Amino acid sequence: MAHTHCIKKMLGIEDPNIYLDDMPVVFEENKQVKNIVVQGKLSYTPRCCKKCGITNDSHQDIIKNGTKLSTIKLTHINFQPVLLRLKKQRFLCKHCAQTFIAETKLVERHCFISNIIKRTIAMELREIQSMRLVAQHLSVSNSTVIRVLEKVAEPLEANHIYLPQHLSIDEFKSVKNVSGAMSFLFLDAQNHRLIDVVEDRRQNQLIDYFMRYPKESRYSVKTVTMDMYSPYLAVVKDCFPKAQIVIDRFHIVQHLNRALNSFRIRVMNEAKKKSETDYRKLKKQWKLLLKNEWELDVTDYRTHRLYEGLVTEKMMVDYLLHINPRLRQVYTLVNDLRFALQRHDFDQFKTILEESRKYVLPKKVRTTVQTLFKYQEGIRNACLYTLSNGAIEGVNNKIKNIKRSGFGYRNYSHLRARILISYRLTASQFEPKALHYKEEKRRQEEKEKAKAN
Repeated sequence: MAHTHCIKKMLGIEDPNIYLDDMPVVFEENKQVKNIVVQGKLSYTPRCCKKCGITNDSHQDIIKNGTKLSTIKLTHINFQPVLLRLKKQRFLCKHCAQTFIAETKLVERHCFISNIIKRTIAMELREIQSMRLVAQHLSVSNSTVIRVLEKVAEPLEANHIYLPQHLSIDEFKSVKNVSGAMSFLFLDAQNHRLIDVVEDRRQNQLIDYFMRYPKESRYSVKTVTMDMYSPYLAVVKDCFPKAQIVIDRFHIVQHLNRALNSFRIRVMNEAKKKSETDYRKLKKQWKLLLKNEWELDVTDYRTHRLYEGLVTEKMMVDYLLHINPRLRQVYTLVNDLRFALQRHDFDQFKTILEESRKYVLPKKVRTTVQTLFKYQEGIRNACLYTLSNGAIEGVNNKIKNIKRSGFGYRNYSHLRARILISYRLTASQFEPKALHYKEEKRRQEEKEKAKAN
């Protein structure tokens, strides 16, 4: 009838062999949950026997032999679970005297959770929320969500064949294990597509991993954008000999800011014994010292609770630098390097580093300068290319939010699966054949076995 057809369309039941009753919808209360129950029947004429493989050419070799009642979870309407109470036709083969039950694409074999629910779970796992919350929303168990997570993530594994020309690599904190709880991920630096996630970021593990790729793919990599983590240098040299290293500009500026801030703290602690006012100014205005010198306001005069009269940002910074001459020296060095980096002028950047060798610098600042000397080639490439690790830092931020939503992860494979689903699962892969390719493969093997017999 027309109304049953509309109900099937609304519930996503696309199998033409499922027939709903004339009065299909009833309401039942189970465990203080009100369920919407839809009643129907599954029946068709089978082409062959599922047991012996004999074809049903005359439609008399396989006969109907009763039904089996099955309750299938479909979806939710107005926050109420919808159940399909389906009478599945049982068939009897006259040749082998075996019985089998009618099957439908609506649900997998020996399963009572519909593929609609499983596709919804896969879509929900793309978002930042805990797996327990997904289970509560869809009225399924946590184990069901985990099984769907593992099944959906399996086809998303990297093929270890193709590598893009421009790579972006970084690490993130995953779960506690022998590798120190740090894992490795890399993506295409141009289209920001996540390629794969590796459990261990240690040098020997990464070399073993990348050596799985063909030599042609590894040699086609032109640039690798990374931070200043020294083991990555050996990985790039061994695995991508034709690639140029590009140091992310954000991490260069971060190193300079940390050096300046560490010396500010040292000067602040020394000023605490001499002047309480200078101590408070150095402590409260740390952001002002880290601001680029050429971006300081020199025209807007305002009152400030730490200063008398009207002052500008430039006047406040000049006072802070007047407290300690070495602080002014470090401040000038850091700003000159940041200005050269912003203008992509590596020659000026290198000249400033060379001149810094002529005078004495604080220990941490000198260590930072030596680190920049070590990565000169990568910094030169950072001034030539516009590539950065901004996209991969965004991926890291989402990973942190996923971990935070679930109050941390103990199983690395589950965390990795959530990452792959979030960034590699597309809309076309929500189809039943993509989500349940193992079931389709099993059915194909059974057909080939039946033909062989």
